[in-house]
Amino acid sequence: MTGSGITSRLATNPIYSSYPAPSNIDGQSARPAKVGSTLLAIYIFLLAGRVLDVSPIWWLHIPLILLVVLTFTTIARGKLQYAFSSKITKYFAVFTVWVLVCFPFSKWRAGSMASIQWQIQSFVIFLIIIQIVRTKRDWQKVVGGFAYATLIAALLAFRFGHTVEGRLSLPGGTLGDPNEFALLMVVGLPFWWFKASRAEGFRKVFFLCCTLPIFLAFARAGSRAGLLAMAVLLLLSFVFARGVQKIVIPMTAVVAVIASTFFLPGYIQTRFMTFFSSSDSGGDAYTQARIGSDIASSEERKALLMQSIDMTFRHPIVGVGPGCFSFVAWDERKAATGKGGENLVSHNTYTQISSETGLPGFALFFAVVFFCVRSVLIDYRRLTPIDMEFAQYARYLFSCMGALAIGIFFLSVGYTHMTATIFAFAVALHNIVESSLKECADFPVSSSPATGWQQAKTLGRLQPSQQGNRGVAEAVSHQPAAASNLGQRPRRVNQLARRKRAWPETSQ
Repeated sequence: MTGSGITSRLATNPIYSSYPAPSNIDGQSARPAKVGSTLLAIYIFLLAGRVLDVSPIWWLHIPLILLVVLTFTTIARGKLQYAFSSKITKYFAVFTVWVLVCFPFSKWRAGSMASIQWQIQSFVIFLIIIQIVRTKRDWQKVVGGFAYATLIAALLAFRFGHTVEGRLSLPGGTLGDPNEFALLMVVGLPFWWFKASRAEGFRKVFFLCCTLPIFLAFARAGSRAGLLAMAVLLLLSFVFARGVQKIVIPMTAVVAVIASTFFLPGYIQTRFMTFFSSSDSGGDAYTQARIGSDIASSEERKALLMQSIDMTFRHPIVGVGPGCFSFVAWDERKAATGKGGENLVSHNTYTQISSETGLPGFALFFAVVFFCVRSVLIDYRRLTPIDMEFAQYARYLFSCMGALAIGIFFLSVGYTHMTATIFAFAVALHNIVESSLKECADFPVSSSPATGWQQAKTLGRLQPSQQGNRGVAEAVSHQPAAASNLGQRPRRVNQLARRKRAWPETSQ
């Protein structure tokens, strides 16, 4: 009786997705939900990894077909209020609408068409991820697709990639820019660490080995912005590390620095050193000339930053139009100096948004970034005292979000799918955490320490190292009190009485 009672509750709780699959998820069968998350993982893999860009079947437009199928699947599933229950979704939706509002006021409407298309597609991807990813298993599968996309992009760069002034990147597409390529390597690393943290034995070693080509591809990209994002990633990982990880992370960083002196070209090493010195001394004449060009590029980016800020305050409401900064900036330089120079973007996502969509667009976009980082951090803090294994989901995503928030300060990726995908990961995880904590608060747990310990072990609430500790079981047996401390509704005596009558076997 006791076993059947617990099993009946497990069969309807999405929180326990690591246990036998439920027979009904959100009113639908488990099989369509599983197929939807699998198709979504494949789509993210193809979209982020750009594997079809170097494939002979690129003309089939498989990602577009998958996007259409996933869109109809999301619409058929309905209940969009689930996605819009998060204020992050609301802010991102309003931001998308505001981008469309700015279009008629664009300085060059034809130049805004690509940005409008990217933003709409990014928001559709954002909604699809949130609507389909409803359980922990879904989340693992989808971020796993992103992790493998990062790995395949790194491997493809060594096989089919080309060098842009000595820096590695993929041929064409969004990853044709070494800086964007490096940022993808950085934000993909935490998901491999997440996979390794859940594995044991050979699989753990395999997952950790998969990070080696990613590290090497990142280093060969020679991106100084990516280097700063990587530093933030390692710093956040060190701050939230536990036990031996506190030693492994700095040791890995030291080994990586030493290895770079042997495996990286002299130009890339000198380029990274310009972070600390503006001198172009060292190396042959050709290397010195390239480093001098890089230093001049840094000064040029500072000028672009100031120009984008100035443009923001001269067009504070609707900006100059989505995607139009480079054209308007060239015209202004041409009018001021007689030379427009190269047609360059702002190289800063925040000022890209502010100059092209005005201060309202900047406020909405910044709110999305801020609340994503904040929600993941809050989820980690709430889960840590209850389920340390589940807390790792938020821990590694927080490191990814921190690196992304810093990395986009040096890139113009405001309307791209990469940022929307990471934002959606944060919202989907937060929704799963909220559902999980609610289910924990509603599940009746025996007040007996021995029985509560046995139930907690059955439900997987105890870590393997804790399952032999009856003292921990006593704390778990009083799970409703812990849940109420997390902002959940406290359980009242009359509610307990009704539930004991409904499931008398759980109080035996």
